[in-house]
Amino acid sequence: MELDLGEIRNNIDAIDEQLLELFRKRMTLTGDVARYKAANNMVVFQGDREKAILDRVRENSPEELKNSAAFLFMNIMDISKCSQQNDITPDQPILHLSKIMDKPSVAVQGATGAYGHVAATQLFKNGNLSFYASFAEVFEAVENGDVDYGVLPIENNNAGEVTLNMELLEKHGVYINRTTRVECAHVLAAKQGVREEDIRILFGHEQAIRQCEDYIESRSGLTVIPYHNNASAALMVAENPSNELGCICSAECAEMHGLSIVREHIATDPNNATRFICISKNLEVYDGADTVAVSLSVPNIAGSLYRMLTKFAVNGLSLSKIQSKPLPVHVRLKYPNDYMFYVEFSGNINDSVVRKQLKNFESELHYYKFHGNFIG
Repeated sequence: MELDLGEIRNNIDAIDEQLLELFRKRMTLTGDVARYKAANNMVVFQGDREKAILDRVRENSPEELKNSAAFLFMNIMDISKCSQQNDITPDQPILHLSKIMDKPSVAVQGATGAYGHVAATQLFKNGNLSFYASFAEVFEAVENGDVDYGVLPIENNNAGEVTLNMELLEKHGVYINRTTRVECAHVLAAKQGVREEDIRILFGHEQAIRQCEDYIESRSGLTVIPYHNNASAALMVAENPSNELGCICSAECAEMHGLSIVREHIATDPNNATRFICISKNLEVYDGADTVAVSLSVPNIAGSLYRMLTKFAVNGLSLSKIQSKPLPVHVRLKYPNDYMFYVEFSGNINDSVVRKQLKNFESELHYYKFHGNFIG
């Protein structure tokens, strides 16, 4: 006699109850295993033991279920390992400062009127700003202790991440302590009296150029030249005698340098905005910090990224950003098959579960770097 759907579901529910009870019993034994390993100074991950279990599961499963059964048990073991690690990992505080410096020195790339200038003034009402020619110089100034803080763009909601700054973040010994968002209402600016059709050469930062692609593509014959900073491009156009030059910048920047706004709103996305980070040499974590940033490597093995992400799910930590990145050269030479991910997730280093997870990443992975804890 054929069962109806309701009866089939009732049978599934009954099996699920049995599975849940068996899972509860297994996790109780997992706790016993954790205590034994801790008492005998053993590591949580036992590769030979895991392989033996997965081989046995595959051997005892029908052909069509071999992979899915192994995947199920791999997940169960990953959950068990997370639980064991939480049980036996020492909960050590992460030392940090918790107060923003009063009247700090702040490094910004570019010039007065740049979006970086806007971001710095949003973060520091009474900061002493210094402008640097390149992003690398800002990182170096902070790392060397020449300034207290640095403010740098990290990603745009239209053009994506600022790749160079993501690479410099891996290279330098600095921490993210705050972020801010700056609306980037790009305009086309030129010398007074210059018409839009007169502009043959357009200057702007490469990120700004990508953010204005639709407008640029609409102007046939327009030569586009990347410039190290929009504000510097505006100053150059203002001082150059040619009437064929234009630049991408903000309306405030155009006014500051005596330029005319030839066309407003040239960004492809009307809600165009850039996220900036504030960096410091020492770890600083302020009240309300709810986002942790790290870089992690995983081997090029099927399921390795999924297994790494399982740790976040088991510990109740939500990911807000994950971005694949090239490994630093010295790590890539040693582990050529590894991949790196920049990850931001919910949490605060004052929470035990966060501290333990970071400690486990540090001990388990080929490459791990903690970038900071801030309000996301």
